[in-house]
Amino acid sequence: MKKIISALFLAMLILPASGFAGIIFDNLNLNPDNKMLYSVTQKVPGIKPYSVLFSYILHDEASVGSSNIPDILTCYPEHISSLNNGKYMQVRNRYGTALYDFDKEKLTWVARSAIIPEKSFSLSPIITSPDGLWCVFMRKTGSSTGELVIQEVLSKKYVILDREASYSYTSLPVKWSPDSKNFLYQKGNSIYFCNPEKMFKGIQLEEKYRRIGTGKISNVQWCTNKTLAYVDQDIIYLIDERELSSLGIYSSFYNLGKVIGRLPEKFNPDSMEFKINSAVTQMVMVKNNNFVSYYNLNVSNSTDYVKLLNYKSYNDMFDGSYKFEILWPEFSKPVIWTDFIADSGKVSSSVYLFNDKNEIVKVLSIEDSTSNAAISSDGKYIAFSSGESAFIYSVNPWSRVAEIKGEKISSLCWKDSSNLCIGGDQTVRIYSVPLEKTSYLFLSQCKNATWDKTSKNIIAQTETGSDYFAYDEIKNVWNKTYSANPEKVHVQNEDYRIYKAKAKNVRYENGIYVRHLTDKVNTFALYREAAQKSSAKKKIALVFDLLDSADGVNSIIAVCEKYDIKPTFFVNGEFIRRYPRELKKLSASGAEVGSMFYSCTDLTVKNFEINEEYVRRGLARTEDEYFAVTGKELALLWHAPFYKSNKMIRDAGSEAGYSYVDFPIEDGSIDSKAGKTLESQIIPITVGIKSDSEKNEFYTKLELLINSLMDGDYEIVPVSGL
Repeated sequence: MKKIISALFLAMLILPASGFAGIIFDNLNLNPDNKMLYSVTQKVPGIKPYSVLFSYILHDEASVGSSNIPDILTCYPEHISSLNNGKYMQVRNRYGTALYDFDKEKLTWVARSAIIPEKSFSLSPIITSPDGLWCVFMRKTGSSTGELVIQEVLSKKYVILDREASYSYTSLPVKWSPDSKNFLYQKGNSIYFCNPEKMFKGIQLEEKYRRIGTGKISNVQWCTNKTLAYVDQDIIYLIDERELSSLGIYSSFYNLGKVIGRLPEKFNPDSMEFKINSAVTQMVMVKNNNFVSYYNLNVSNSTDYVKLLNYKSYNDMFDGSYKFEILWPEFSKPVIWTDFIADSGKVSSSVYLFNDKNEIVKVLSIEDSTSNAAISSDGKYIAFSSGESAFIYSVNPWSRVAEIKGEKISSLCWKDSSNLCIGGDQTVRIYSVPLEKTSYLFLSQCKNATWDKTSKNIIAQTETGSDYFAYDEIKNVWNKTYSANPEKVHVQNEDYRIYKAKAKNVRYENGIYVRHLTDKVNTFALYREAAQKSSAKKKIALVFDLLDSADGVNSIIAVCEKYDIKPTFFVNGEFIRRYPRELKKLSASGAEVGSMFYSCTDLTVKNFEINEEYVRRGLARTEDEYFAVTGKELALLWHAPFYKSNKMIRDAGSEAGYSYVDFPIEDGSIDSKAGKTLESQIIPITVGIKSDSEKNEFYTKLELLINSLMDGDYEIVPVSGL
């Protein structure tokens, strides 16, 4: 099975390079000046479907292309962030990047696609410095690699920090100091520091002299502007920022900084993370996403073991968790935000605090969180979304400050310490905590776009309200208007008629066609791509074989929910017996679950005789025990452990009513396995491998695999959908 996983990642490299996006055109409107309005909606796994309003001036027989670019009138906030000390807000979506200038109240596209992006195009993360003057991002160069880049926001100048970084859609190996003067980054198996100003002026020390030590980005953490903590094995070091340059030169000869404590076990950067308060007196450690320890650092005798403040395992409390964030505002105890798989099988979030007895208590559950948590620049507030509201809570003491209602939230960011930018499903707003006031910035989506009879401006409504907004062509924003006089929708004028028709390209559900009514009478496609024939979609199934461990099950469920994918899991009787809790969540998630026999044994070995009765009984027992735990029936799909079978085994399963799911494992060549993965239409992934290195590689690469498949013209379906 280890070779099958290797074949899996090789398959990522040989996929074709195009993708499907489910593009839908709608809301056509045409005025007497040959200016047309239309919307484009795309069904992209991993991203909530949203529409974008375009305007385009028809002339001659010109289709949309790189030389004839339509204007984008709405800007959906898939991701927003504050730049340049709150002067700008950066808005990113699949069409490009725009900047909103708060002083000029103007939205400007700084980079955008000339045509409709057809690939899945999941956004990679960006980490901006706290002052918003610098940003670090990853530029994808291969299926699983990318260039780690730092860029100066205003000048757009950039420096490549690492040309062979492991690519991720969820995180970057970077941590900024609170004052933005320095940042830490991981390259290979080493950690380095960097001063961005010196780097862009060309006076920074060579990288080899800026090395802090061995490890990953989780081995380090900024405590204050001037100090950082570094964990090496079981020793915690405190490093002064002023010592970085000189200590970096000698880091190959001795460890950096001052020892401030010793851990009771060796630190594993792949399964642990830590946080130390700014006073450097306490520490929180999270292990395996379900065990939290709270420690005192012994300042008087720094070589002593850290002192445990809580004596309770919180495994039950963090049941189903797969992601932690530790927040530690000044002069208060830590706050823990966790994402987990609830009993419903859906992604949920919770907030935990430590009480006076240092016991961890849940203070909030968020069942329908639609954005990541956002922390204000001073650490006083935390904002998040749930349902159709954005919430702001004070961290110390913990209390609700505001609820901003009205629409689903896609993204949040703090402009500064007291103003929250809210990227909603319909509008982008800003909320002032001191004034308790919300203001509109621009529209995310709209409906009923037309022209105003009096002003001739474009006006539109949102899906959630009856108010009209008027479009400002100079500033590219929308302002609420109280005197709207909408024109009726027209699809024909003296020169043209526009209409929708079925597309020839399977990536498009329809196309816009333009009928020229004067001079040369003809019809052309507004987007030529929609009228071009393309090959049919190919289907492939992600198959997860659960063997001797439940590690990773929660994160797999979360990723599949994010991309709206229904995977197929195969379980054996031993897994059912060991992990009933995880099995219930798995069943509730809606995933397809088949049988992998009762015992995890190679049924083709000669040590003992296997007959048809044995196979049927093993399948029946697994089926009964699955029902006893979940109250649901297994799918009538199965495969023998390790995909090793013969005709008798497969026939016995067929007699029991099961369909056999096969995967070729006889060939020794990994190349041939990768090819057969695609031929067989399934990608088998073993969960619960004992080798830590392979487990870590798999969990890191799952989103990469999904995106590679989507961009390779594959529709990911359960096995029953093949």
